[in-house]
Amino acid sequence: MRLRLFPRLSQPAYIIYRLDFHIKRRLTTMISKAKFNTVVGSIGAAMGIFVFVAYIPQIIANIQGAKAQPWQPLFAAVSCLIWVLYGWSKEPRKDWILIIPNAVGVILGFLTFLTSL
Repeated sequence: MRLRLFPRLSQPAYIIYRLDFHIKRRLTTMISKAKFNTVVGSIGAAMGIFVFVAYIPQIIANIQGAKAQPWQPLFAAVSCLIWVLYGWSKEPRKDWILIIPNAVGVILGFLTFLTSL
């Protein structure tokens, strides 16, 4: 004999109660995962911007006459451009966490490339 926690509920009512409990728990988990993804994505976006802001001293040095190899910033800019296009084309809405830091990377990467020539 199976012990039931809710002896006053009929079997169909008990099944509906359990389904409702599982659906609510799943929704709560999904909402917290979405919030987690937003927080982690925002931190990653900020770190991505910091990576490309680090190009600024190289750009200044290039303008002052110290030339560097141009290939790494060029390929970084192309990679960022691909990520911007991917984030822009995502459906049902654009992925700004991808677009913003990679747009900074495109601009600073190409600027570093051009000044290192």
